[in-house]
Amino acid sequence: MLSLLVLAVLFVAALVVLSVLAAVTSVVGFLIWLPFRILGLAFRLVGFLIALPFLLIAGVLGLGFMLVPVLPLIGLGGLAWWFFRDRKPQQGSHASVVS
Repeated sequence: MLSLLVLAVLFVAALVVLSVLAAVTSVVGFLIWLPFRILGLAFRLVGFLIALPFLLIAGVLGLGFMLVPVLPLIGLGGLAWWFFRDRKPQQGSHASVVS
């Protein structure tokens, strides 16, 4: 019975040692690959900055093409405003300053 308990303690100790080694290996690997990840992000940023003017041009053109179907509605709204607006001459205010 005692040998089984000693074997279990040795197994747990070995498991702890292997876990610590795996954690250290993971941290070392992360530190080794970190500069390459930063370099990859820098390359992505440069690519995005190069593509940004083209994205803006495409967005403006897309917005213009999306507004083309709305132009007849804007024209009809302007025509209705012109037709239904109040044509009376504007009168000045009746308020006066009392001194």
